[in-house]
Amino acid sequence: MARLLTPDQMSQTEHTSESLGTPLWTLMENAGNSLASLIKSRASERRAKKILFLCGNGNNGGDGLVAAAKLKGGDLKIKVKLMCGMPKTELAQRAYAMLDSKDFIDIAVNYDADIIVDCIFGSGFKGEFDELLAAELYEISLKPAYRIACDMPSGINCCNGEAAVETLFCDETLTMHAPKLGMYLRPAKSFCGKVSVADISIPNNWAAQLDDDTIIETAEADFLKKLFPHRNEVDHKNSFGRLLMICGSENYVGAAAIASRAALRSGCGIVQLAAPKFVIQCISGNAPECVYSPMPADEQGCISDAAIPRLIELMESADAVVVGCGLGCTDGTMKVVEALVKNCKVPMVIDADGINQLAKHIDVLREKQCEIILTPHIAELARLSGTDNADAKQHRYRLSRELCFKYGVTVHAKDATSITIKDRLAYVTDFGCSALAKGGSGDMLAGLIGSLLAQGVKPRTACMLGDYIMGSTAEMLCEEYSTSAITASDIINAFKETLTKLM
Repeated sequence: MARLLTPDQMSQTEHTSESLGTPLWTLMENAGNSLASLIKSRASERRAKKILFLCGNGNNGGDGLVAAAKLKGGDLKIKVKLMCGMPKTELAQRAYAMLDSKDFIDIAVNYDADIIVDCIFGSGFKGEFDELLAAELYEISLKPAYRIACDMPSGINCCNGEAAVETLFCDETLTMHAPKLGMYLRPAKSFCGKVSVADISIPNNWAAQLDDDTIIETAEADFLKKLFPHRNEVDHKNSFGRLLMICGSENYVGAAAIASRAALRSGCGIVQLAAPKFVIQCISGNAPECVYSPMPADEQGCISDAAIPRLIELMESADAVVVGCGLGCTDGTMKVVEALVKNCKVPMVIDADGINQLAKHIDVLREKQCEIILTPHIAELARLSGTDNADAKQHRYRLSRELCFKYGVTVHAKDATSITIKDRLAYVTDFGCSALAKGGSGDMLAGLIGSLLAQGVKPRTACMLGDYIMGSTAEMLCEEYSTSAITASDIINAFKETLTKLM
């Protein structure tokens, strides 16, 4: 488990350090010295002699200039390329002044270097490179050098993990004080290589000064493996929970089938599906282990609001509830979602169409009586937050945090890497592969999370553990089969192999 910081948290940490007695210049000196030590070590290991620093005009460039000054005059041949012109910040200018002689500053980018050090933008980058810089970075990317990033490969957005087109793939990244959130989100993660952290002497009580005091951590496999619920041989089906699933409609039969089968395959004692009769008739032959409760349907083949009294009755005997997978969006399903939120007293997962309906009257969450887990992908997060997809992708962490604090819910914001947040704890999970980029993956995850909730796992943990089970199973299958061919059903069928390793 590693603690991650957002760019805003890191910026505030640096300024807090100054108020606590450690000047920003001292932090830059320490960063540059740490970078120089790493370069010297890698040069020795690789018998490298020629080092090229790519320096921007801000403080990340200043870190590189300090490192270059530290290494100049030794056995290494140092070159510095000012990628954005002369330094602009006060600290970067001070670092530039350390270079007594400027004869090793070179405007050429085709220098035959053994090690290239990226100190252009660091963690402050957003957007895309300008055309000239993009062209230069493209040329540099063709060089067969070992590449080290200072703090963060330039071109990566540290808030959301997006990467500009010409971002350099680095062999390793030395990040300052703590890893940044974007480094552990895809696609940025693949650009960072091996990540190590430099202690730049920020005072120990820095965290107490943060405006956003959310602790963001990575969720590692070894940690999650220990959290899967234990099964005693003397227990019976009721010992492992009863999950009520309110899913499916005439147009989305498969969503209910996938979610139910995922729950059945992940340890839940009893899985009960409440759905229109047509849905149940379609899937009961492939999931005979479910308990089925036919519900009245409307003209569109969706559960009608006439089902509400019976659904409330069924919830009274459930240990957890999943609502939304293939539910459909009608006036009736909107009323169903609202009634469930108001009356449920056990943990409830709201997914897919449940989220789409909830977004239309989200303040009903203020009337909830239970733990609620929202599992939005980017577009659903945008609907819940009243924004567009681009903004939701850009600010996924912030929007998820706002929903969490405004409504007291657990938010599991799904993407290639997912963020789970409740109260002041957030976790990043990164399991799986492109085999999951297909219809049915969200339904599978909802069934998994619901199953774990019914077995007594806490909401935040259920989200992370569900990600791990689904993602690691997909990874296992992809060792033998094409990611293009693997379906949600294939993954669910292979849960038995993944869970065997957890027992």
